[in-house]
Amino acid sequence: MMGSMRKFFAWLIAVTAAIFLLFLLYDHFDPVDLSKIKETSRVVEAADGTWLYAQTSRDEKWRFPVEVPKLDPGFLRMLLAFEDQRFYRHPGMDPLAMGRAVMQLISSGRIISGGSTITMQLARLLEPKPRTVWGKLREIVRAFQLEWHYSKEEILSAYLTLTPYGGNVEGIVGASMRYFGKLPTALSASESALLVALPQSPERNRPDRSLHRAKKARKRVLDLARERGIISETLYRQALGEPLPSKLYPFPRYAPHLSQKLLLQSDPGKKVITTTLNADLQRQVERWAKSKASLLGKETTLAVLVIRNEDAAILAYLGSHDMFSRYVPGHNDMTGAIRSPGSTLKPLIYALGFEKRLIHPDTVILDRETRFGDYLPHNFSRTYSGEVTVAYALQYSLNIPAVKILRKVGVETFVERLSQITGKLAIPKKRSTLPVALGGIGITMKQLAQLYVALANEGAAHPLHYLPKTEGNATLPRFCEPEAARMTTAILRRLPAPDGFVDTAQQIAYKTGTSYGYRDAWTIAYDRNYTVAVWVGKPSNATQLKRTGRSAAAPLAFELFALIDELLLRHLWEWPATYPETSVPPGLACFDPRERQNDTKRLKMLYPLENTRYRSADCSKVSVDIKVEDGKKPYYWYIDGEAKRYRHPSFSLTFDYGAHTITVIDSSGETITRTIWVDKPEC
Repeated sequence: MMGSMRKFFAWLIAVTAAIFLLFLLYDHFDPVDLSKIKETSRVVEAADGTWLYAQTSRDEKWRFPVEVPKLDPGFLRMLLAFEDQRFYRHPGMDPLAMGRAVMQLISSGRIISGGSTITMQLARLLEPKPRTVWGKLREIVRAFQLEWHYSKEEILSAYLTLTPYGGNVEGIVGASMRYFGKLPTALSASESALLVALPQSPERNRPDRSLHRAKKARKRVLDLARERGIISETLYRQALGEPLPSKLYPFPRYAPHLSQKLLLQSDPGKKVITTTLNADLQRQVERWAKSKASLLGKETTLAVLVIRNEDAAILAYLGSHDMFSRYVPGHNDMTGAIRSPGSTLKPLIYALGFEKRLIHPDTVILDRETRFGDYLPHNFSRTYSGEVTVAYALQYSLNIPAVKILRKVGVETFVERLSQITGKLAIPKKRSTLPVALGGIGITMKQLAQLYVALANEGAAHPLHYLPKTEGNATLPRFCEPEAARMTTAILRRLPAPDGFVDTAQQIAYKTGTSYGYRDAWTIAYDRNYTVAVWVGKPSNATQLKRTGRSAAAPLAFELFALIDELLLRHLWEWPATYPETSVPPGLACFDPRERQNDTKRLKMLYPLENTRYRSADCSKVSVDIKVEDGKKPYYWYIDGEAKRYRHPSFSLTFDYGAHTITVIDSSGETITRTIWVDKPEC
């Protein structure tokens, strides 16, 4: 008897060893192919991990890698109870489940349940085969191979990456995003049950196609979960009453210009690309931009950058108001397009003028038609203000003073300083010339925004970036001295807010710009914490209908600051009330004293003349043209004794019938008053 037992065990050991040897040979010559698991979708995410943009895999599947520890624990418990309750105890094939399946096959003559473990199901997902006896045997062998080479967590992760959920959605991550619009880190009992049930019949059980079948499938899982004690009776009833999603959620498509560029330029093996963008701000900026579509006009779009000044990180990136619009060429990323900056370079000219001690905010400079060799620039309004302070010239964006200051700073010096911060600029000629002051150079929004971030940081420049900084990032030289930046900022802060907006604390400094032909409307605005760049125009470079930086872009910049106030913690900076209270240094009282000596003309009012009478031709109010010249700027106006905020030498006003007085006082105190009469219309 003992001899027979020894022979039996020897035979058993020999057979086992032979089977094991055959398994090793089979595993060597026919290994499991896991390449499908590596072919996953790619994601661009915000700084906090929120998805901004998702891209299908190469085989057009929404298939995302799975990290099991990050999945909802309740979902995992339901999954294992429903699919493979002995998953962590069997070697790839569960003998009990397989025995039950065989008995059902023998008794009924057909396959009732497959007895497949999660590992066997993974084997079938990797190599789909017909559901035959030989197919089942191959699954078992593949399951043993998987268990031989990989941990239980790796097998579960691979299974949950490839599980079909209907359409081209595979895996728990894609399914959770598709059906619930969120990652599967925190699921309700109802959501978990549906995601466990769906793979049993992905197309038939889809809630967007058949709510009835989806409810039945969910109930089967919930019933089992209650029976196994995974959920309580209360939670069970609550889950049964929870509505199922009737529509699919779209995969995110935020920051499309930036996301597509990152996906194209980065290593295809990098499945997740993290940016510095703020998810909430990016979403709100895109919704806000699309709401402006009706105001922009035909073929017109807008671009936006929001930057955190502290580290020059881009928080919101908008290449156009709607990349996927049928009516506007939104596919162009205008944040990187080379455009004319209009007047937006003027503050940078003044900053270098302050640094080089060429000017002071209170320096008097003459604004009048001036020829610079063969260059004859004009003010935007085609009028001139005479003697003004440097601060006034910058606030009102006068062209002649800007060109004068640039000439003394040096065009090449100025452009070289810009290039040190921005990199290469598009110079239309081989050599930079004075028109640079008025926009005669090519620059991108990113470059322009980086320069203004330097002003906001008191002259310290940082590279703009949308990817997290790493050690060894490039450092930049200062753009200007802190005092020069503070003076420039203080002047820009004193600009009145656009119509309809209030900035009583004068927290926002900004500059507008309009290029030739109204092709580009700019506003760059900043406070201590954030810089906002806005561009409005046509990607084709066609002219617009008198869209200026102040009328088209400035209101948008202030609206964006309102969004920032709502979504981000914006610390108000105690800016100095004005520019630094320093007296004008000797020699800087007047920028061009020789011109001043030849321009000592007294204040004159050209029209209206004293006691001029007006009559309306159509019973409406009468429009009266008013113009003065010479004297010392700025001017102060009083209409019928009431002070007005006009500063220009010419404008038009409407008057009702009766007598009216028009008084102007220049900065030297000279006063002129005119009385006019508007006859009562006979209507």
